[in-house]
Amino acid sequence: MENTNKSKYDLLMHLLEEGDAMVCLDARDESVDVPPEHKDSAALNLILNLNFRRPIEIMEDQINATLSFGGRPYPCLIPFSTVWAIFEPGTKKGQVWEEDLPQDINLLEQLQNNTTPSKPPKPKPVAKKSSSPKKFGTPKRDRSHLRVIK
Repeated sequence: MENTNKSKYDLLMHLLEEGDAMVCLDARDESVDVPPEHKDSAALNLILNLNFRRPIEIMEDQINATLSFGGRPYPCLIPFSTVWAIFEPGTKKGQVWEEDLPQDINLLEQLQNNTTPSKPPKPKPVAKKSSSPKKFGTPKRDRSHLRVIK
């Protein structure tokens, strides 16, 4: 096993023992098997967890896992040679292997996209209440459509 593949394997196993692991890879490589709609991504990010319903097999040189894409399972094959970063999604602690980073990726931009929180939604305008003074102590009249006829 190559030294870089061993370090990727070791880091991935360590993170998976604790919970989730984010694997960043170049899906354009012909040895990668992911759904066709993700095959042209130089920066495909996949979350792995040992508690997934479907099995995950992590070998010395690759990851075999059936992952869900849009609610549909797909058997993925991810060679460690295509993985350029592994980190823990919550804390963003992990490692980038610059020698495996695709030339057409701006790492700083990629990291900002993964760590920048989304903008909070704009608050909806609140309807203004009438400014007429309220009388306290007097019961409000019932304005129902039924009336008592005597």
